[in-house]
Amino acid sequence: MIKKLVPLFILLVTFAACSKDKFETKPTLTVKNQSRVVPADNEAIFFVTLEYTDKEGDLSGVRDSSIYYQAVLQNVRSVIGGPNYPPAFGSLPEFPEKRSGEIELRLDRFAYYKQIQNNQGGNDANDTIVFRIAVKDRAGNVSDTVTTEPIVLLGQ
Repeated sequence: MIKKLVPLFILLVTFAACSKDKFETKPTLTVKNQSRVVPADNEAIFFVTLEYTDKEGDLSGVRDSSIYYQAVLQNVRSVIGGPNYPPAFGSLPEFPEKRSGEIELRLDRFAYYKQIQNNQGGNDANDTIVFRIAVKDRAGNVSDTVTTEPIVLLGQ
């Protein structure tokens, strides 16, 4: 009887030991909160708040960590290569090494709305935009790309 229980016990201990650490070496991102409607004010700022996890906690922006984001127009085509804006890359700020936390991306409405207005011959129409976002940690591990819910940029 004991000979039959020993392999089962070893299997249970192995399973329990492997399932304790749920963080991965590759960073993970989820969209926690975001702007939904951006007013018709050229000085308006809108935001996307991301939750991240990273097993090593090396997402802090010392040198090699970065954030990638790309705007995708939903209603009109960008003059520059279809509905996608060129991707943007930026360094993450330096912060204490943590295995999980939040990153807030703040964006200027004017930069995106001006392109939409140019595409429509100067018309002040509303448009909808989504963002694709990913991060890279100092070790070079890249997260999966997350996509925001639609964000409406109101016309003038």
